[in-house]
Amino acid sequence: MILFDNNQSAYEQLQVISQDKQKRLEYEAREKAIRDHNQMMFEAEERGTEKCRKEEKYNTVKNLIELGLSSDIISKGTGLSVEEIEKIRKEN
Repeated sequence: MILFDNNQSAYEQLQVISQDKQKRLEYEAREKAIRDHNQMMFEAEERGTEKCRKEEKYNTVKNLIELGLSSDIISKGTGLSVEEIEKIRKEN
């Protein structure tokens, strides 16, 4: 593992690393691991956000059904199909 002084610039770090093939490979592997981790976290956050949106829309549809609105009106307001709304209506 390569450790650097906090005061050392990234350019200086790269200069040291590029002189030694093994250090360069370690550096590149570490950078790839960081990028992979960041991408994984981003994708997990996106999945969580999408799940939350679906739950909110589902709850909104349930509330609109309870208010007595027709499936056609709910469909126009939420963007869900009438069939999807009817499915939710039958669940309640």
